[in-house]
Amino acid sequence: MPDTRIYWLHTLSPTHAGVGRGVGYIDLPIDRDGVTGWPIIRGSAFKGVWADHHRATDDARKKDTLEGRLLKAAFGLAGDDNNSNAGALIPTDAKIVCLPVRSFRGTFAWATSPLCLSMLHRTLKLAGVDATKLSAPTDLLDNIAHHANETMLVEGNSIFLEDLNFTAQKCSKAAAWAHWIAENVFGGKDAWCEEFQKRFVVLPDAAFDFLCETGTEVHTRVKIKDETKTVDGGALWTEESLPAETILMGLIQCDRVFGRDGTEIKAGDLLKQFTDKPLTLQIGGKATVGRGQVRCVFTEVMQ
Repeated sequence: MPDTRIYWLHTLSPTHAGVGRGVGYIDLPIDRDGVTGWPIIRGSAFKGVWADHHRATDDARKKDTLEGRLLKAAFGLAGDDNNSNAGALIPTDAKIVCLPVRSFRGTFAWATSPLCLSMLHRTLKLAGVDATKLSAPTDLLDNIAHHANETMLVEGNSIFLEDLNFTAQKCSKAAAWAHWIAENVFGGKDAWCEEFQKRFVVLPDAAFDFLCETGTEVHTRVKIKDETKTVDGGALWTEESLPAETILMGLIQCDRVFGRDGTEIKAGDLLKQFTDKPLTLQIGGKATVGRGQVRCVFTEVMQ
């Protein structure tokens, strides 16, 4: 697809992108994909904080300046028919790529699965990325975990994640994915690029599904009375969060610029203005207790 960028979300603190009150044992669950059940951050949630980061208020979008016209073209403006337009920057939902999982060796692993990588590969091809050197491992047995050539996760010939035990196996496909994801999320010269590759592991689909369901963080919180500084009766609840170090990915496509601004602002102008530099965003609820600190990295589609 022309005029497209990839955006990566790397959570730096537990992130609660919720759906309101749940019906299970978790009072405030996170949002999940309706088919896979994997955690997800909706494009609308990302776009809102993305626009807020650039101070795209209604007043700012109405200003007849270059900055105002760029903000209006990128994020849209609600109003009467003569002065409203849809935003040209369209983000998809950010889907999970790697889930951090506690490890007996190496403290934690960045875990993914063949199905997760296959879906990522399909998305990359849709965007126009040359992904011929990337393919998902397809020969995983129930007790096999594929890792890159160098790893810090292996104990003997096994990898222990949470209470699960896998036989460790080197895999060139896993190594290729680890290198490519690390290059995009952390950059080739960052020390975390090498760190990521040593912690990257591809698990069987069933194991990854299980960890996506049970491996999130669930916090128990209470409300304190202002007068007595004691627990308010009945004000006890649990809330779920994506753990810190989770990695998700989505696409941003620049549609045609609507209105008269289309004659002077082009898709390339918007992408350069709003996807040129990494950002630190606050996504989801519970910001006052430090939740939702997220690195956002944009990468170009190299065809």
